[in-house]
Amino acid sequence: MRRIGGEWVLAAGLFLTACAAPAPPPDPAEEAFLGDFRRVAYGTERPVLSNSGQSRLRRDHLAKWEIPIRAAFVGEVEAGDREAARRHLADLGALTGLEINEAAPGEANLLIFFADDPFAAARRHRGLYAHRIFDTRSFNDLLARMEQSATCFGLLWGGWPGGKGIDFSVVFIRTDRGARTVKGCLVQETTQILGLMNDLAPDADSVFSDSGKQVDLTDQDRLMIRLLYDARLRPGMGWAEAEPLARAALQELRNGTAPAGG
Repeated sequence: MRRIGGEWVLAAGLFLTACAAPAPPPDPAEEAFLGDFRRVAYGTERPVLSNSGQSRLRRDHLAKWEIPIRAAFVGEVEAGDREAARRHLADLGALTGLEINEAAPGEANLLIFFADDPFAAARRHRGLYAHRIFDTRSFNDLLARMEQSATCFGLLWGGWPGGKGIDFSVVFIRTDRGARTVKGCLVQETTQILGLMNDLAPDADSVFSDSGKQVDLTDQDRLMIRLLYDARLRPGMGWAEAEPLARAALQELRNGTAPAGG
């Protein structure tokens, strides 16, 4: 209150309060997808072999390739299977931005074996990847355990858990159980060695499920590959660091605003 010309005048001030708008509720589809991504990218049903030769069945760091992939096909490869593998690898190259080319087995960092008995093939052709086996006894034990339950399998090597990228992988495809099994094994295993090593639930509509429901990449599978190979996600990242980056990248991918090559 102040006095003007002998009269008291009440001076009312106008106060504006800024209230933050409430955060929008989480998008259930986004949350479900990120949950699946975390499960597939940070877990593993197959061993990850470190450069020290130790095998691990649990990962807490992101793994992905950052170097060109040189792929070789080894063993009993039918012409149709070879062409299917070439098409799939070309598809993966387009989704990831990685350079993926064919090479001779001795120059390859991705060996894809086709065999009626993939475990016998793993032992018979071990000379092609023996330079990456640092503990022969542990590797033999690992192969024997997988032989009890796996149809096809893949192994990858790299700097994990030191934070470097994947630099070598072998994949074994069983060929004695029909064309659908061959295709399903090929697509699942060569996709998982990109760094998406774990499985989803059996009822998931995805090649990351062992149910055999899908033998081709679904739209969700493709989105998951593109998310892993977004440039913001780097090898060695834990989930706490990667989660906000993955969320932002996912929103851009879904909205069609992700940068080219991301």
